[in-house]
Formats: sequence, C-alpha cells, structure tokens
Amino acid sequence: MANTNKAFGFRPVGANGAGYDTQGLTSYPISANYATSIFQGDVVTLSGGYLAAGTTTGAIVGVFMGCSYTDPTTGKPTWSNQYSQTNASDIVAMVADNPNQLFVVQCVGTAGATCIGRNAALDTSVSGNTTYGVSGQQVGTPATGNATYTFKVVGVYAADGNDDVTSANADLIVAVNNHLYKGGTGTAGV
Repeated sequence: MANTNKAFGFRPVGANGAGYDTQGLTSYPISANYATSIFQGDVVTLSGGYLAAGTTTGAIVGVFMGCSYTDPTTGKPTWSNQYSQTNASDIVAMVADNPNQLFVVQCVGTAGATCIGRNAALDTSVSGNTTYGVSGQQVGTPATGNATYTFKVVGVYAADGNDDVTSANADLIVAVNNHLYKGGTGTAGV
C-alpha cells in the first residue's frame, strides 16, 4: 500500500537508551529581526549565540518546537508554532536538543528494506505551512557512508500506517548523526 505524502518536519518520539524520556525542551534566544522563518519541526543550529535555521550540511542543535515573545505591535506576550521575522528583543525558542532524542520524519524518497543504520540528509524542498506553523522538512533517501549526513535511521515508524519502505514517503525514526553537542560530524551509515 502506498504511503501518504504528508511532510510534517521532525517530531520527538523517544530517546536512545534505557533512561526515562521526558522529551524536555531547552530555551534559546533568536535575534530580533532574524530574516529566516522557522517552523515547528524544523532543524535548527546556533550562530553567534543565537538560534538559526539549520542547513542541509553541518551540525545541528536540535528541532524547533515553537517560540514566545512580546508582540511589538500589541505589547502582549505571544506563543507561536513558527518564527517569522519579528522585531522583538525577547524572542525565546523552545528546542528539542537532547543529543539522544529520536524523531519521526517522512522520507522524501524510497527508504528501502535495508534503511536501518543508514544515514539520511536533510531535505528542505517543501516549505513550512504558514497557516499552522508546521514544518515541511523531510529526509532524503538513506544511504551507506556519508558521515556528514545529518540523520541516522534507527527504525520505521508504523503507528500512522506510513511504513511501506518500498514506496516513497515512509515515516522513519531517526537519530541526529551530526549534533552540535556531540562534536559535529557523525559516523558513516552501514
């Protein structure tokens, strides 16, 4: 059965290891008037001490879950699933940044029956949804080698029925292969 194409970014789904998983979040500042939109489920990194949108290469700090700030027009405290260029000095993002965090994400290509243990690059070809503030990010087709790829496939997510790895758009469970707090470049996929 074919999978449904429904990119949603990265959703926390557990953690590696036997410890209790609280899926806690850490707050990071976003500089006023930062020019790039960030959606709930987008990969993020740090730049100059501030949170920034992640790129398809390089180490990441985690996944953006939303932000709060004082609205510069109304003066009211505001929570948003997405960040869009805002001239506020108190923007605080909440990030799932545990280096052992696992995420469920859609694979833009065909993952394949042997995808577990392989690495996948971040795919940013689908824009975030500005109505709901949800990411459109996905991962590319998992591959062997490529230690610089951001994610490592650790499983297939079957809970939503998008688990046919022989078709495009399967939902995969991934760990961050290149995490800023683990020293950057990860290990090659097998």
